[in-house]
Amino acid sequence: MPRQTFHQELREIEESVIQMAALVEREVERAMQALSQRDTVLATDIVSSDSEVNELQRSIRSRCIAVMALQAPVARDLRELITVQLVINELERMGDHAVGIAKQTMRIREYEPIPTIAKLVQMSDLVVEQVRLGTQSFVDVNVQQARKVCERDDEIDAQYRVAFTELIAIMSTDSSRVQPATSLLFAAHDLERIGDRVTNICEDVIYMVTGEIEELN
Repeated sequence: MPRQTFHQELREIEESVIQMAALVEREVERAMQALSQRDTVLATDIVSSDSEVNELQRSIRSRCIAVMALQAPVARDLRELITVQLVINELERMGDHAVGIAKQTMRIREYEPIPTIAKLVQMSDLVVEQVRLGTQSFVDVNVQQARKVCERDDEIDAQYRVAFTELIAIMSTDSSRVQPATSLLFAAHDLERIGDRVTNICEDVIYMVTGEIEELN
């Protein structure tokens, strides 16, 4: 495989990663919309749509393996192909978390709304922005931005702790709200985990550029 063809393949793979990240962003946003609006039809569609994310992951991974087999890349080129596979694994898991949030919609639909949902919507806005910025740091090969994205994960963690404390308090004072509050706890945890996976992507960007493995979470 000539070098020009090799780099064209890398560009096309990168475009597929961007497409996958955009799909995951959309699914997280839709999952929170379904949860906050108790829209079970939308929630069901999100669960069904997860196959799109999975199929993109399989396609990108197959292309990476084919390029590695034909080109036998070394150094930075090899690290980039490895990083792509690490990134799409994280994106696929984010898609699973979006499905997890959507499924909670089914479990709370019969209960009175809990005000904490507003905090989760705010938390999801930050999470989606983090997904976008983390992916952009990969596309731009921007180590500085990757580090800044990791620093913002503390804000997500703080919002998670506030929601967690509030939901535990609700459950301890009103037994009739244990079930819906528990569902919101699971949704909050899914959001927090998506933030952690963005941090993993940023760590992968640093590895791609420097060859060094750093723990930033």
